[in-house]
Amino acid sequence: MEKLGMDPKTLAMLSDVSTVTVQRWLRGTYEPRHANLPKIAHVLKVSTDYLCCLED
Repeated sequence: MEKLGMDPKTLAMLSDVSTVTVQRWLRGTYEPRHANLPKIAHVLKVSTDYLCCLED
């Protein structure tokens, strides 16, 4: 998000989830559902493996 200059509200809108959900992901309160990972990866221009810390 930082590299893209994106805030939680924008990520939420582009990923089709609520801003509160993104804030909870960022705080570590919740983890994204498996079904949301491809959407998040697409928005952030990274792979799902990167999101899951399986690659650098």
